[in-house]
Amino acid sequence: MPRSLSVEPPPELLLTEAHALNIAFTCFYVLPLILTKWTNPSLFRPDVLATGWRNDPAVIKARLLSVSIATVLSCCVMHTILNSGLPDGLTVYCPDYAQTQLRSTTLHLGLFMRTRDVLASLVTPVLYIGPLYAAYLAGDLPFQSNRSLGGQAYAQIEDWVGIRNHVVGPITEELVWRSCIIAGYRLAGASRNQIIFCTPLSFGAAHLHHGYESYIKLGRTRKALQAACLNTLFQFTYTTLFGFHCAFLFYRTGSVVPPLIAHVFCNIMGVPQLPYELRQFPRKAQQIKFFYVVGILGYAAAMRWWT
Repeated sequence: MPRSLSVEPPPELLLTEAHALNIAFTCFYVLPLILTKWTNPSLFRPDVLATGWRNDPAVIKARLLSVSIATVLSCCVMHTILNSGLPDGLTVYCPDYAQTQLRSTTLHLGLFMRTRDVLASLVTPVLYIGPLYAAYLAGDLPFQSNRSLGGQAYAQIEDWVGIRNHVVGPITEELVWRSCIIAGYRLAGASRNQIIFCTPLSFGAAHLHHGYESYIKLGRTRKALQAACLNTLFQFTYTTLFGFHCAFLFYRTGSVVPPLIAHVFCNIMGVPQLPYELRQFPRKAQQIKFFYVVGILGYAAAMRWWT
């Protein structure tokens, strides 16, 4: 048998098994964040201060360790599933057995980037043309500052909050919800719509625990509960819509890099604030609206032609 043995088709899963993997990986990721005294001190200490605990460096470090372990575990599970269908005698005929397994996992989890994926990585900034124009008016873009681009990039990750929001958070979430979970649905033969519109639901649900954190932060009152419910509804909607976007990018490119870049970019930019921007720059209102429309139309075109 030649050394260049092609990877055998991975075993097919049932759709119910793909759903089970989706739920399991989500639980691996989320439950340790809310059920231990290191990652959620407010659960075990009712007297914990209402503000600041989520951004406490010790809590952040514990949470980053937790999600990193969950991500590695999810990837190992998918590696085992993807390679369980390789022939038993492959180790005898192919000295590069381990490389064959690794190649199979790398391809199915999208752990690669091609030259054409550079354009796919620019789709999200195109959507943000409107907010970027408003940032330009406010003088907030990197080239408008005295600091170098590298200096501004470092400023985003110079503390544990930045590392969580812009490095570990996006990497682990994209590896779990795009690479691992979507790979499971592909093995089950799920349709494009099932992959794009079902997998982000668990991604949105994974952020529901922030509602409890908001309730704690706002003082554990009835008004705090109402505000937390509204914040949770908004965050679930926003993260699910964002999940649609990232799932579509991953489905179209097969690479986890474009959705990862989109994730980091959106975390830096935040939710578009059109009403605020119109109030801040009333004389530029028409131009801001124009660039928002350009961004939406450009996004539709870029998603079609650049992915």
